[in-house]
Amino acid sequence: MFQEDLYSESVEIDHRVHSRIIGGRGRGVRRITEDYNVDLRFPGRDAGNPDLVVITGDEDAVLECKDHLLQLEDEYVSQCSIAVVA
Repeated sequence: MFQEDLYSESVEIDHRVHSRIIGGRGRGVRRITEDYNVDLRFPGRDAGNPDLVVITGDEDAVLECKDHLLQLEDEYVSQCSIAVVA
């Protein structure tokens, strides 16, 4: 894939679930990048928007990965909500 063929999209994912997505030793994020053939960039500690994740790759893969990340976020946030209520 050539650089000009790459598509990037930013998506806001709650920064509290970034570590759950990344996983231990980066296993989770590695699996996602391999499954979707994309590059994921999470914000640094000093980022203006700590929720902003950038996905880069083939447009279809980026959009599928974005949907997957948003689904993971929903699952993690709902698990946290249930844990707090319980």
